Amino acid sequence: MGAFADIQAVLFDLGGTLAQYPVPSLPVVVVRCAKALVTGMLVGSDAESPPAAAVPGPEEAHARRRAAHADSPLPHRVATALRRMVRSLSGRTLPGMGEMCARPLVAKGWLFDDSVATLQALRDRGYRLGLVSNTPWGTPDYLWVGQLERFALAPLFDAACFSSDVGFRKPDARIFRAALDQLGVPARRAMFVGDDRTADILGAGQMGLRTALIVRDGPDADDEGPAPDLRIETLTELLDHLPGRAKTVDTPTRPA
Repeated sequence: MGAFADIQAVLFDLGGTLAQYPVPSLPVVVVRCAKALVTGMLVGSDAESPPAAAVPGPEEAHARRRAAHADSPLPHRVATALRRMVRSLSGRTLPGMGEMCARPLVAKGWLFDDSVATLQALRDRGYRLGLVSNTPWGTPDYLWVGQLERFALAPLFDAACFSSDVGFRKPDARIFRAALDQLGVPARRAMFVGDDRTADILGAGQMGLRTALIVRDGPDADDEGPAPDLRIETLTELLDHLPGRAKTVDTPTRPA
């Protein structure tokens, strides 16, 4: 227990660590994406949820791009058309397509039995809690914030960072830094718990966090990856290594 006595914050991955989500097969994903394009559901915003991405209106878009006149060289007209197509896809269609593929997935997700009890026990012991999660297919973060509310996890976290909101995916150090800044805890006083050796263990370890790899089902299939500081099979095991000693939080010194 002494190895982690100075830990003041514990950060978690979502999928595979706190909750589980069924992964659709490639044919299913293709069918959903094709349906989205055919029905036109992705080119407009949903009145009941925020838009997947902010897209300039026709007048603003026209003012921001160089027009391709009829007398322009053919290569220029083709390049302009391609730029418009890419702008449309990247701004609306692709995020919306990802959202449509993800909605059935998030609806069928379930929470592991030990998640809430472990998070609550850590809070009761004085630890600050954070979430750092990659979002699949560029899906908007509000879908996953909704998952925290659905599972009643939102009140347990002091910070929650999703890659679609922060702009960087694990193992990029910047998504971990964003969560640590919100928690006001230096990396050396934090632990990250996840199920992926590259995204979670490598990413957090390079930032200076202590790491815990959770392997819930059977042997570790990727035992050649970065070694964690702690290997567990249930979240409850964290309570054997993290005593109730995190009563104060170091606030990083910021330049004036």
